[in-house]
Amino acid sequence: MPKFSSLSLCFLIAGTSMTPECFNVEIIGGREVSPHSRPFMASIQYGGNHICGGVLIHPQWVLTAAHCHSRFAKGRSSKVVLGAHSLSKNEASKQTFEIKKFIRFPRFTSDPKSNDIMLVELHTAAKLNKHVQLLYPKSKNDIRAGTKCQVTGWGATDPELFSPSDTLREVTVTVISRKVCNSPSYYNHNPIITKNMVCAGDARGQKDSCQGDSGGPLVCKGAFYALVSGGHKCGDAKKPGIYMLLNQKYQAWIKSTLAPSHAN
Repeated sequence: MPKFSSLSLCFLIAGTSMTPECFNVEIIGGREVSPHSRPFMASIQYGGNHICGGVLIHPQWVLTAAHCHSRFAKGRSSKVVLGAHSLSKNEASKQTFEIKKFIRFPRFTSDPKSNDIMLVELHTAAKLNKHVQLLYPKSKNDIRAGTKCQVTGWGATDPELFSPSDTLREVTVTVISRKVCNSPSYYNHNPIITKNMVCAGDARGQKDSCQGDSGGPLVCKGAFYALVSGGHKCGDAKKPGIYMLLNQKYQAWIKSTLAPSHAN
């Protein structure tokens, strides 16, 4: 099966019974987090199935990866679940919302790999409490290579099996320089790791994000720095996870989209 360059194509293929050889995103080598200890996490679902992770950044807005939109048909049966630890259990802490609209970053269509960011507006505002809280991106600069960061999600835990984890998991990954990540032994500029992107993984390939984790947060030193975007296969030391860096350009777009004139 050929490797596709499009994030959206790869994500669609990953949802089929065929073995994907492209951008798939899941927690490999992580651990289950304490229930409700990451109250900003969102599960974006279609037809009752978890599709992508997301981060609640405003009571009525979730930030996620733009390529996740390819899994939805006209927004029908699409929901956002907040306050969850287990996807299957009927937890009293859960809040479920219909989706009002998806707003992808304007340049995603022309350059999807370098602009894989989307805002999801909920039909009604979430009720903030100890199980449902906000996490707003606060990064001002780049992340240095060697920095340890945490990535959280309900993605699959086995690189051979693409079913999501029922419970929320987290893994610590290490930021890799763009020079190394673009080198011939790594991604070899396919895709090109731009200044809008971050590579993070594990020297032995035993820790990674993968399918089902797309749109989830990369938290470094307690700050929300980036979103899970993609990567080739899962748990490959030379094909680390690729993340969208929430730099000032993206933060300005988020702020303008969430302005009062757009929030209703």
